[in-house]
Amino acid sequence: HGYGAWGIYTDEGSSNILIENNVVYRTEDGGFHQNYGRENTVRNNIFALGEKAQIRRTQNENHTSFVFDHNIFYWKDSKLLDGIWDDGNYRSDHNLYFQARGGPINFQGKSFEEWQKTSQDVHSLVASPLFVDPERGNFSLPPGSPALRMGFQPIDLSGIGPRKPDKM
Repeated sequence: HGYGAWGIYTDEGSSNILIENNVVYRTEDGGFHQNYGRENTVRNNIFALGEKAQIRRTQNENHTSFVFDHNIFYWKDSKLLDGIWDDGNYRSDHNLYFQARGGPINFQGKSFEEWQKTSQDVHSLVASPLFVDPERGNFSLPPGSPALRMGFQPIDLSGIGPRKPDKM
């Protein structure tokens, strides 16, 4: 209980992995967690409504842990970031952030503007992605979505969610 409840988890040296075009939502902990790894690329994903946080990083590292690029982060009452973020050995840019309950977003104790001064998310945006119906798991984007204007590529949503087991 309370361990392993992440949507995508790179662990124990997982390196040079491309994590792309996923929709990860309503996880008990968060959408993505990395516990030691190198040069992973997390691109064009939707991370939404994680209960504790959207992203967790558990170790300072002396190399680039991962690159977050062109992702959408959507949440209500949880945190955006959890864990250890003080070494700056990660890159994040061209992402869209939206806290649906409103209020300022906390980037590990920093405002968005302060976070950008650390060279993270310089080209990112805080705005609603305008999902069709996120409460019911419909993360479709209308033509006017700021995510599309930022270069996010729509994900085929026809296969997301629980599936019936294959018959043998």
